[in-house]
Amino acid sequence: MSDLYDHIDGEPVVSAKGLALLLGVPEDQVRALALFRGTGVDALPAEWVKAGLRRSKEYQAATGRDDMLGALEYWARREAQS
Repeated sequence: MSDLYDHIDGEPVVSAKGLALLLGVPEDQVRALALFRGTGVDALPAEWVKAGLRRSKEYQAATGRDDMLGALEYWARREAQS
């Protein structure tokens, strides 16, 4: 268990903090968006999606991996170093 994700019915579900890391946006903005537009992928602003894709590619290039939990760990370490 982590503050970045939880397992629901055996599947990892990312938290607001985790989503903020994956997308590179502030956690408070993720929480605010969820209140007003919901939590589905369709609720995400296009610029957040683009940033998330860029960060995903950066993670994949740096690690050779493409899994969400690994990306969460990667970005959490990077944020802790900065």
